[in-house]
Amino acid sequence: MKTKDLYKKNEECCGCSMCANVCPAKIIHMQPDKTGFMYPVIENEESCLHCRKCQKVCPLKNTREKDSKFIDFYAASYKNDTDTISCSSGGLATAISSLIIKQGGIVYGAAYTDDYKKVIYERADSEEKLEKLKGSKYAQAEKGNIYKLISRDLNKGVKCLFIGLPCDVAAVVEYFKQNRNLYTIELVCHGPTSNDVQKQYCEEIEKKYSSKIIFFTNRYKKNGEWKPFYNFVQLENGKIFFEQFHKSSFGTAFRYLKRPSCYVCSVKDKALMGDLMIGDYHYVEDGMVGYNIHGVSSALIHNNKGNELISLLEKNMNIVSIPERNALANGAIHHPIAAPKGYAKYKQIYLRQGLSKAHSMWIVVLSNYKRFCKAVFLKIAVKIKRKLWPISRPK
Repeated sequence: MKTKDLYKKNEECCGCSMCANVCPAKIIHMQPDKTGFMYPVIENEESCLHCRKCQKVCPLKNTREKDSKFIDFYAASYKNDTDTISCSSGGLATAISSLIIKQGGIVYGAAYTDDYKKVIYERADSEEKLEKLKGSKYAQAEKGNIYKLISRDLNKGVKCLFIGLPCDVAAVVEYFKQNRNLYTIELVCHGPTSNDVQKQYCEEIEKKYSSKIIFFTNRYKKNGEWKPFYNFVQLENGKIFFEQFHKSSFGTAFRYLKRPSCYVCSVKDKALMGDLMIGDYHYVEDGMVGYNIHGVSSALIHNNKGNELISLLEKNMNIVSIPERNALANGAIHHPIAAPKGYAKYKQIYLRQGLSKAHSMWIVVLSNYKRFCKAVFLKIAVKIKRKLWPISRPK
């Protein structure tokens, strides 16, 4: 086996790292490319055992064999507004995670390192540790030894919940073969940016304020309102910095510098492998069932395990059944988000001059202005439509 046998071009690798985890010869190692995305590299090719386990667990090589479906659809938010405000949307992933912890289980999910300059997968066995997993992370999490920890816990008969991007979930499900103690939640995914973006963004803020970051989030709810959401940073010297995510250099990188495989992702629709999928219920609006100004989560159930998790949350959460068409309205569930115009030039400037310079490119500025105008127009148009034609409001 050679590295080219794992992937011939970057679009063919999602960075799940499972190939490195299963290699019995320990010759596959994850290394970052120039933009900060991790890729497997085979070293000491002569030591390969030719078992091909690395190919068998690859989620991108097995999508054609899948035929997953959604069986139920829900919207959810905490009954306590304070709890909802503390989460990215309605708090469904946090509520389920808390339930697993209280049952003596373990939760695995994305967390920031202590300096907030990298996203990694971590293991949480207490409510305190669970705090690090709260909130959306928009840089791709490095896996480290997380799969070995899951294997150890499952071998002990411990209930485990894995929360991650669909490709990571697919790799976990494929490797652990539907272990009865394994529960998985896949996130509605538009594709992550890299940890290099996370690092540069944080370092620029620290340089600007001459202080270290002590708290960071991409999903701060200003005045408790779900949208628009903000990057929020608290610094050691007491300073506070925040800006709208989609207007920030980080938000721009999230559009223009995704992992190459994300622009052509095949782990969508019928190739999804989790027990349930969770995301923001963007379709909901004031007056609809399940609406909460502080945020609403959507839950798209794949199987009985997914329904099992949802059914145990009624004490703390408002959970309502929603129409299938509403739940599936987010295009990212069904197909990859295409690369924006000018993304190749953006990458070039990013590599040469950094995050801020790439953000100030004229094509980016123009694109952001068009997006802003479109959002304002649609908001006004919907208000007018609802006023002139009240029965047009979705239920």
